[in-house]
Formats: sequence, C-alpha cells, structure tokens
Amino acid sequence: MAEIDQDDHAGALAEYSALRNEITTRISLQHQVLALHVTAVSVVFSVALAGRSRWPVLLIISFISYASSEILASLFRTIEGIAKYIDEELSQRVAGGLGWESWLVQHKPASETARLTHPYYLLFPGISIVSLVAIGAYAWSSSPDGRQSASFWTIISAWPLAAVFAALSFRAVRRLRAPF
Repeated sequence: MAEIDQDDHAGALAEYSALRNEITTRISLQHQVLALHVTAVSVVFSVALAGRSRWPVLLIISFISYASSEILASLFRTIEGIAKYIDEELSQRVAGGLGWESWLVQHKPASETARLTHPYYLLFPGISIVSLVAIGAYAWSSSPDGRQSASFWTIISAWPLAAVFAALSFRAVRRLRAPF
C-alpha cells in the first residue's frame, strides 16, 4: 500500500510540475498580449495624430481592445481552471497538500470598488472610450459649414459598432477572476 501511495505521490508531483509549466506559459502569453495591445493602440493613436484627416482610424481601437481583453480573459480562465484542478485534485494526493493555488481564491477583492479601480479597465474599455469621444468630437467639428463629408458618414455609421466593442471589452475585463 505504501508503494502505491508513493507512486501516486510521485505522479501527482510530476503532473503538478507540468501544470505549473503550463500556467507559467499562459502567464507569459498574457504579458505578450498586454504588450501587443499597448503597441497596437499606440500605433493607431500615432497614425491618427499624424493628420486630422486620419482620425477615423481611431474606430479600430475598440476592436483591438475587445480582441485583446477577450484573449487575456481566456488565458486567465484557463490558468484559473488549472489552478483549481491543482488545488482540488492534485493537492489531495500529496501529503501536506500543495496549497499554492489556493492563494488565488484567498486573495479576491474585498469590494466591488476595489475591482473597478484595476488598471485593466483603463487599458481596455477606458482607451476605447477615449478614442470614441475623440472620434465623435472630430466628426461633429469636421464640418463647420454644415456639409457632411463621406468621412463624417463613415464615422457616424461605424461609431455604434465601435461602442459595442468597447462595451464588450468592459464585459471581458469584468469576467476576469483575477485577484483584483
């Protein structure tokens, strides 16, 4: 019986090691998504600031924010699932338990206000809202003589879709169960 327990213990530790490597890989991917998001948004803002006629390109930011926040949320949900498996299944097969993953559960935000002040809200939906406000202001001020250009109508027709993407990025960040 002791030999079976020893084998189960060794197998659980080997599985734990492989799963921790998977978590580390996913955390690295999260950092890459964040870096790519910041870079892409910076490039779009740079293009828009290069000339007033290029401001409609700001409509892309909401989509970029939505896609990035969904990928980040998906990676975090996978990490959380692996951590839950380690905490609930593997930990029981090791004498003394593994317990490290229980930190995620123990360090949830104390209040809703604490969650809403996390920088992810600025990084994803916040930057989308800033771009929507900027492009809206541009659209309304671009025709001082009352004539509306094709650019104006493009912005007016695409703005609601960009606003939906901004709301979806807020929802994606909201679904994160990170300890924030």
